[in-house]
Amino acid sequence: MGRIPEVVLRGRGIDFRLEAYVVRVVRGRTTWTVPLAAIDRVEYTGRRVLLELSGDATQDGAFTLITRNATAADAFVRRLRTALTRLPAPGQGPTHVVRETAGRRIPRLSSLPTGAKIALGVVPYLAFFSVAGDKGAEAGIGDLVGFIMLYGPAGWLMLYFGWTEVVRDALILRRRGITVPGRIRDYTWRSAGEDSGEWHPVYEFRTLEGQRMVVTQTAGHGRKGERGPVDVTYDPLSPTRVRGLRDKWLTVRGIVLTFFGVLSVLLMLIPLWLFISALLTA
Repeated sequence: MGRIPEVVLRGRGIDFRLEAYVVRVVRGRTTWTVPLAAIDRVEYTGRRVLLELSGDATQDGAFTLITRNATAADAFVRRLRTALTRLPAPGQGPTHVVRETAGRRIPRLSSLPTGAKIALGVVPYLAFFSVAGDKGAEAGIGDLVGFIMLYGPAGWLMLYFGWTEVVRDALILRRRGITVPGRIRDYTWRSAGEDSGEWHPVYEFRTLEGQRMVVTQTAGHGRKGERGPVDVTYDPLSPTRVRGLRDKWLTVRGIVLTFFGVLSVLLMLIPLWLFISALLTA
């Protein structure tokens, strides 16, 4: 029997990892190593992927994964069913399921440069509320418009980068992305100024079709991370759109930037509307 291609299916609080001759079920800090011979049936109905095990394999009996990513679920089920057809006759091969629980890990905090960028986005809006609340009525419409013209472009930039570099790709990959094992080969530094910039991880992985990919992630991190093995999620329609292990931190950053960008647009509309109204009624 040839080597079985690896693929990872992620769901709500649980992952299925198809590796060589086993499926690893990861839920929190607990991992079940399930030999393929211990799997009686695999089904994908609705949003549920069901792994039903043989009666003597484990006391759990079955594992269920819920996902909205139909593309990844179909790919995983097809690969697993193909792997099951390559097994020897029923009853042959190991069927014992191994359960392991890892120790607790301290989560990493976001890097200082990212926090500093978010702080720079928050401060102007707090200042705006202060000016608008305390001096808006006295200063007049002109000062409010001037204030928005000063800080508005920063908000538009946050909206643009938050959506195009982070949120958009995250939503696409969540809907149809496929996760496979890969590794971080290196980090590329992209400068945004004399003393600022971000580290962009360079991923190496193989698609389910066997194509070797070396892709630099469009969204960067404030701190250079470690190299080595990592799960890589790619878009089957555009394999150069990828995300790695730290996707959650990027998503949070993108949501924050998009939120304050939208807030900037809304805040610009208020004084501009007042300004236009004043010109029309003058």
